Amino acid sequence: MSKTASKLLFVVVMALCAGCASRYDVIAAMHRGGYDEVLENTENINDFPERDRTLILNYRAQAKLGLGYHLSARDDFLRSWNIMNTGAGGGHAAAYVIAEDNKYYMGDPYERVFNSYYLGLLYYMLNAPEDAMASFTNALFADTGDFKLNEYAADFVPAMVMRTRVYLDRGAKLDAQDQLKALNALPKNERNFDPACPWFNIDDQLNTNTLFFVELGDGPFMTAEGRHGQTRVIHPSRYPEAYAEIYVDGKTLGRTYKVADSFFQAVTRGGRAMDEVLKGKAIAKDVTTVVGAVGVGVGVSMMENGDSTAGAITAGVGALVLLAGLLLNPEADVRSNVLLPGEVHLMQAQLPPGPHDVELRVFDKDGRELRRMRQEGLDLNVPQKGDAVMLLRSQPRYKIPLQEADRLADPYARHKTIR
Repeated sequence: MSKTASKLLFVVVMALCAGCASRYDVIAAMHRGGYDEVLENTENINDFPERDRTLILNYRAQAKLGLGYHLSARDDFLRSWNIMNTGAGGGHAAAYVIAEDNKYYMGDPYERVFNSYYLGLLYYMLNAPEDAMASFTNALFADTGDFKLNEYAADFVPAMVMRTRVYLDRGAKLDAQDQLKALNALPKNERNFDPACPWFNIDDQLNTNTLFFVELGDGPFMTAEGRHGQTRVIHPSRYPEAYAEIYVDGKTLGRTYKVADSFFQAVTRGGRAMDEVLKGKAIAKDVTTVVGAVGVGVGVSMMENGDSTAGAITAGVGALVLLAGLLLNPEADVRSNVLLPGEVHLMQAQLPPGPHDVELRVFDKDGRELRRMRQEGLDLNVPQKGDAVMLLRSQPRYKIPLQEADRLADPYARHKTIR
């Protein structure tokens, strides 16, 4: 290879390396140290690229929720909600040339749904039902697709169930019945929820004062596929959990019922406007790379044959075209909140006010208990008035706050004290 061609290649390689930045590997962090490590790693949001901070906030909120720091988790979910739902984002212009993941992370619809749902649950558990209602309503708003594209209307059942609970908390029975009517009008799609769930009627809702939301498995993940990674594909995670059984004070309440599926929520929306841009970038990348490489080759050949001026110009133009092609990055953005669960299950019950001992057992599709996921000795206190809500997860399991002070604690101050 000639010295001229070598220099041109060096410039191209250096340009390709410019701007490369590593992403926070939250899955690796979870494998190393679970929610504790994620909490520690994400203490300073400003340590992360601005474009990723909303995603990092969601990771941190999920870790705080998993560790039982409900007030602090609520604050992070609220902060990320404000960005994802009211912010304009940034980096869109750059995404037309360089990688799409240079845009600010704003979350897919299903991620915004879960964000609002968690926010609502935490408000409800912290005795702020009206703020909870606003959050559950926002979850359904984020879950509403484009009817012109034949997308699904709002069908996130947990938000509908909790809106019903808030209405009953207000004493608005007719509004609760209307919400249940809308829930029962949803397509009975078993991929989304179990149509046999017995609590979608006003009588059972009136005779409930305790709700268990049980999260099973891992949520969907995304890959960039195609010749240049221009196609974003959403995949379901594989996990053995199929349903759970709740025991209270040594007696079974029965099995849980699926009320949401994260993968179903992720894929029941139309394509993104960015998908067509990425296809165009992939085509342009192929064309400009070939044309540029030919230009460099012809220019170098001309210089070697004595036509140095014209050859240099031809090679230079070819190098610029080649560089433009190489720098054109059509790869799809595959950032997502991979800490979300695969499914949400529900158990409702009427329990005597006061303390109770809860046990969670998890089963596979063949009815075999996954013994390693059994959780015993979970404390539940049912109030004299209103609902008790317990949020559980098969793996990694959530810590249940023993006292109100634990819910309200500053997680970083608490962890530093413990260590």
